[in-house]
Amino acid sequence: MAEARIRRMLPADAPAVAALADRLIGLDYYPTAQVEADLARSTVDGVALCYVAEGADGLVAFRLTFPPGRWSSGRGCGLTPARWPAPIEQAGYFQSCFVDPALSGQGIGRRLGQRALDDLRRCGARLAVAHSWKESPHNSSMRYLQRLGFTPVAEHPHYWAEVDYLCSGCRVRPCICTAIEMIRPVEPA
Repeated sequence: MAEARIRRMLPADAPAVAALADRLIGLDYYPTAQVEADLARSTVDGVALCYVAEGADGLVAFRLTFPPGRWSSGRGCGLTPARWPAPIEQAGYFQSCFVDPALSGQGIGRRLGQRALDDLRRCGARLAVAHSWKESPHNSSMRYLQRLGFTPVAEHPHYWAEVDYLCSGCRVRPCICTAIEMIRPVEPA
């Protein structure tokens, strides 16, 4: 397969991102309206901190990221800012990154994550925060974040229980999966 092309997410990508999320995460986790709202929230000076990866047949991955001051929680419930080396006002948030499993191991997630970290650096973030999906296949969610330099700080059972979607992992509604809260310092630009 040809290498996936990474580019900034555009508003016109929202339906395709929602469809990919339905397939990879679970039905209704990212309805189109939620993708549009998150994309708007991620935008600083007209530039979105969100990315997509395109393959020959369309989108194969996406990364949603929020700059400091544009978020107060992730999709679920659970944050422990008292364990962070910087205040939430100086932290960016890695909302979600999902890559088609057929393309796993090709470095797409790493490239998406690196671009998002570069964006957070340019926005003046001192810290990046994320929630890893503990039950992800082969612990891929945590391994991905650890390769980007994130370390765990807390565990949140039933983290996504208030999100009305059918989880691809536990296959129940509400989701009973666990999130591992992770942080990574962001070096100054």
